[in-house]
Amino acid sequence: MLKRLSCILLSLALLLSFSFALAEDTQAEGPVLLVTVNGQEIRTDNDYLVYMQSNYLNWAASNGYDTGNEALAEAINQQALNDTVIYCLILQKGKEQGLDQVTDEEKAAFTDSAKEQWEGIVSSFVASLGTVTDESTDEEKAAARADAEALLQSQYGYDENMYIAKYLEQAVNNTVYTRLVERLTEGMTVTDADVQAYYDNLVKNDQEKYGGDISAYEFYVTYYGQSSYYTPEGYRGINHILLKVEDELLNNWKDLSTKLEGQQSGTETESAEEPVTEEMVAEARRAVLDSVKETVDEIKAKLDGGASFDDLIREYGTDPGMEKDETRAIGYPVHKDSIIYDKAFRDAAMALEKVGDVSEPVVGQYGVHILQYLRDVPAGAAELTEEMKDEFGAAILKDMQAEALNSAVDQWRKDSDIVYTEAGESWKMPETETAE
Repeated sequence: MLKRLSCILLSLALLLSFSFALAEDTQAEGPVLLVTVNGQEIRTDNDYLVYMQSNYLNWAASNGYDTGNEALAEAINQQALNDTVIYCLILQKGKEQGLDQVTDEEKAAFTDSAKEQWEGIVSSFVASLGTVTDESTDEEKAAARADAEALLQSQYGYDENMYIAKYLEQAVNNTVYTRLVERLTEGMTVTDADVQAYYDNLVKNDQEKYGGDISAYEFYVTYYGQSSYYTPEGYRGINHILLKVEDELLNNWKDLSTKLEGQQSGTETESAEEPVTEEMVAEARRAVLDSVKETVDEIKAKLDGGASFDDLIREYGTDPGMEKDETRAIGYPVHKDSIIYDKAFRDAAMALEKVGDVSEPVVGQYGVHILQYLRDVPAGAAELTEEMKDEFGAAILKDMQAEALNSAVDQWRKDSDIVYTEAGESWKMPETETAE
């Protein structure tokens, strides 16, 4: 229950002082002073420090790292404290420039948001207690809420007023941060040439990565859906009508085909069973085709009569992917070296000679296919659309802003009085690794 609440609070990015493994030793006897930044003290219970430690710890755990490893704990402490020092410098500089002033309207809006989020936290905590049902009376609901608020107070030291105060503090800090970045980057613009160069570099990288490696292209782009701004040569768009076949017939053909391939390649182990012959596989294949012959004949007759292949897919096809209009508009991208399609499907697709051609029925792992060569897929760089220009422009501007902030922080570090205590020395990131 408490773990669930912690996730709720952290997901709101509110800097509540939750203790956890990395800080356990130093918090046992009270907060320890680690460093002063222009006189401002940063202790082990600093909200931002604890928040960053938790983020790094969660990242390490989710990526399979041993979170009990001392070297990892030290690295997380160092990075989290480094981030906290930077955050402290940014807030100091912003406040020096008067960027922490908020209007009454802004403060009221922050307060309303804080109250709303507090209500959400209390409600979630009440639900986690499991004592309130649809049949609960108003008195029972009020008692459950009181219990939840008491636990929040005892476990985390927060009541509504303290939470709102903490929220307001963080909201003002966020405002300072945003205003300072805006001031540092005021007047920065992204040109068309910047966008074009950014795009050209993406295309170049993808061409180097995928130009001669269809397997990698299909694994990362087609299978996992990663973006690519370059399409290798040799792809064609293929639509198909998939006809379902009785499992017994299809499985018999698949089993015989697999055994024959094993015998021919030498991977099939010897058994007392009769060896599989090509004639046996061919006979099983004919049985599959015979089972859908009536439907195939109907489809051929309708094609000869002028019906569109697209209409026939919707009438007879059973492939869920072909149900989407956008998929049928461009077809499945198939290459002679494709790895994501059934070999029978791939080979039949590549055997079609010209756009518009329709294949004879082909037996594959999922049933019987009738394929159409829909189009040739343009190779090379993807079209630079207006949407992509906006996306790239935003990314470039973000990089420019980050660079400006990094440069400013580097200078502020040099100009600041940053003093680590004896306890903080082990938390200090080595100079050669100091980074934002």
